[in-house]
Amino acid sequence: MKACFTLVLLLTAASVRAATFYCDPATGSPTGDGSAARPWRTIEEVVKARLVQLCDPQGKPANPNAPVKPGDTVLLRSGWHGVLRIAGGYNDRPITIAAEPGHTPQVGWVEVGEGRHWRVKGLTISPSLAPAPLGRAPRELVSLGERGGEESADLVVEDCFIYSVLDTSGWTGRDWVEKPASGIWLGRHGKAHVARNNYVLNTRFGINLCASDCVAEGNVVANFSADGLRVTRDGQTVQFNVIKNNFVSARDGDDNHDDGIQAFLFNKGSGTLRDVTLRGNMILARETDGLPFPNGLQGIGFFDGPLVHFLIESNVVCVNHWHGITLGDAQGCTVQDNVCFSRWPDRARPWVQLGQKKKQARGNTARNNLAHSFDFKADAEVKAENNRPVTEAEFQRRQADLLAVIDGKFGKLHPAAARPRLEAAATQK
Repeated sequence: MKACFTLVLLLTAASVRAATFYCDPATGSPTGDGSAARPWRTIEEVVKARLVQLCDPQGKPANPNAPVKPGDTVLLRSGWHGVLRIAGGYNDRPITIAAEPGHTPQVGWVEVGEGRHWRVKGLTISPSLAPAPLGRAPRELVSLGERGGEESADLVVEDCFIYSVLDTSGWTGRDWVEKPASGIWLGRHGKAHVARNNYVLNTRFGINLCASDCVAEGNVVANFSADGLRVTRDGQTVQFNVIKNNFVSARDGDDNHDDGIQAFLFNKGSGTLRDVTLRGNMILARETDGLPFPNGLQGIGFFDGPLVHFLIESNVVCVNHWHGITLGDAQGCTVQDNVCFSRWPDRARPWVQLGQKKKQARGNTARNNLAHSFDFKADAEVKAENNRPVTEAEFQRRQADLLAVIDGKFGKLHPAAARPRLEAAATQK
């Protein structure tokens, strides 16, 4: 009984210590105390003034008297907050930097170089919003965990609206290569970083997962000119994302072979990747007809392995390329319950394929998939069951079912972008 009582006291004390602070560009002041009545002005000023405690990997704070400590939340009110840049900080509990409910705070870009337990939530992130040109243009609009070591972990960006610019109507094909930043970079160091329910718009690359055990779930990647999402380390999970509208091709001066989702070993190009899960993602080369700069988009293009113990399930792919789902040198992988379809009768018809470059494909399972064709001959040991030709009616049903699942998990309208995950016209095609 005494031990239980002590535990309750400890938990209560921890919850009491957690505090909430406020930033308000309109009414706040650098000399405020961070309270709701006397807020600070911008999050950039707060970080530069060392008002957020930053600890080393052993938990020793460089600024122990800072008011914002692990477990605390800083709520941002509407307006321009500058750039959110944190070189490093290792927290034993999350520090959350979030939009205050009902507010639309804006920042130019976000970087957490290294650290543990940081949350960035509900912000609108774009350098195009700056009242004056920023000192430098970011390569990635959100970069988490690009430095540090294995102790860097659990850096999270969620519910944010992330874009290079809103209006690309005047862009040329070359502009689509040179002008946009990329969206989210879950960096090379540490592990288990998360991109959740972000709307990533008008970028070069959408989301790059570059550390082991990273998760990308519930995101929308719309209007991109390279790859929608990249998987490059072991143990990553990519689920319930909508990836749509790929622009520009070699005709427009872009030699990148674009994929909705691509996999390869980071910094190597090819090599063994293990234990990756792709579940319930929707990939659409073109959400509606009439979009500019058409290009042949490969769906799930995992060409460079070996790929060991991958699970590819319940994805819906509508692309104008042969590669609907392709796994190269797959070993012990399962590909099940996926749909690959093309609504463009004059274009290539996507398949489900187990291919190989190194003659190492073996022991895979492919079942209950729908596609225009199948190619499993690279794997003499494959267990292929109930794979059937796709029809437009089945594609439409599966797309609607998956959209309902994603909307149920993450909301019909994105909380910061206030946009649906699919436009109505795309669901009626």
